[in-house]
Amino acid sequence: MDVGMANTNKVILGLVVATCYATAADATIIYNTAGTTNVATTVNDNIIVDNSATTVNVGSGGTIRGVNDPSLGIFNAAARTRHGTLNVNGTGRIIAAAGQDAINMTGTPSVVRLSNFARVSGNIVNDFTPPGWQSESTSVVKLYLEDRARVTGDIRYAGYMRIEDRAQVIGNIVNPRDGSYSLDMRGGQVTGQVVMGDFNDYVFDMSGGTIYGGLRGSAGFVDMIMSGGTIYNGFQSGAAVTASIYDGTINGGFDFTNNTGAASHITIDGGHFNATAGDYLFSMSHQPFGTGGSATLDIFGGEFGYVEAGLGFFLDYLVDFSIYGWDLTYTGGVLSGYLLDGSWFSNALTFGAGWAGTFNIYNVFSPMTMTEPVARLASLDPLSSSIASVETHNVPEPGTFGLLAACAVGMMMFGRRSTLTSRS
Repeated sequence: MDVGMANTNKVILGLVVATCYATAADATIIYNTAGTTNVATTVNDNIIVDNSATTVNVGSGGTIRGVNDPSLGIFNAAARTRHGTLNVNGTGRIIAAAGQDAINMTGTPSVVRLSNFARVSGNIVNDFTPPGWQSESTSVVKLYLEDRARVTGDIRYAGYMRIEDRAQVIGNIVNPRDGSYSLDMRGGQVTGQVVMGDFNDYVFDMSGGTIYGGLRGSAGFVDMIMSGGTIYNGFQSGAAVTASIYDGTINGGFDFTNNTGAASHITIDGGHFNATAGDYLFSMSHQPFGTGGSATLDIFGGEFGYVEAGLGFFLDYLVDFSIYGWDLTYTGGVLSGYLLDGSWFSNALTFGAGWAGTFNIYNVFSPMTMTEPVARLASLDPLSSSIASVETHNVPEPGTFGLLAACAVGMMMFGRRSTLTSRS
């Protein structure tokens, strides 16, 4: 075996450790001495990082080429971080053999960072949710993809993960059999799907980058903040989703129609959203079994259907829908008007036969056009429409009362000054 290391002592130690742990079927090099080891040549064996104070750098010229060993079960990987840190940088490579994963991160603490032009051929796996997985500061299992690093394979992962710059995942990001994960996507590309499901929990922050295969969920709990980036092939989930969307693009629509668990709460303040032709732009339902409360959809801004509106919006069962803007009206099954960010909104709105939520329109008026504070539209015929009633709330602009008060004070001061002048 040809291993490039930092110094002669580490070369000797690596050879001794490899000899102690190797068998005819499984030749594995174990790095378990505190410190940093640099690999700059080709290693035709599996490696294990097995000390929380150990860092292994696979840099330019370095390649870990795995050897398949089915007896290892879920730990069958070219590189494993049982404890410690694995960096693949420069032009470093991790290459899985047929039948094995490229990197297994089932261990704590376990950190893998792929940077520069690093290449990983095969899956990256962590099967079990570690402590503190929700954030970078608390998680003990962390995966970083940055610069122009590339993974050709799936990431089956539990723990904290960050993708940024121009990094690529040529595959899917999915949860493993017993794993929850937090994905902080600031850039890069995922060519497959990002999947959140199997009764686990997920945190998804997206401020940049592109997901081509769509965002998917089944029965888990998803906390999402989106302030940038692009998702193609839509966002579909039967999970309980709490989402705040401020910007970014979702093409392919939203589908939350299979939610039978906890209620979802979606707030949209901006962004760009398009449907697939012939399908709904946004569909949502909530059928709780033994649980109370409605799902909610609140829209304050954003461009909806600016390229393809499809069939518009569909709501059913316990979903409360509120929309905020001005000149918003619901006529002939079409909801139209301006949202608070100035975007024009005009989409068909359909209510399912089982819809039992509320529909509220909050219109902001100027002082010149402000009418009564709250005006109720006449109830529509429930036999011809699923809508029992529509609430239209005419709300003065935030500065209206302050402006009126300032004018009143000004007039009072002007009158007082005139009186004093006349007395003098």
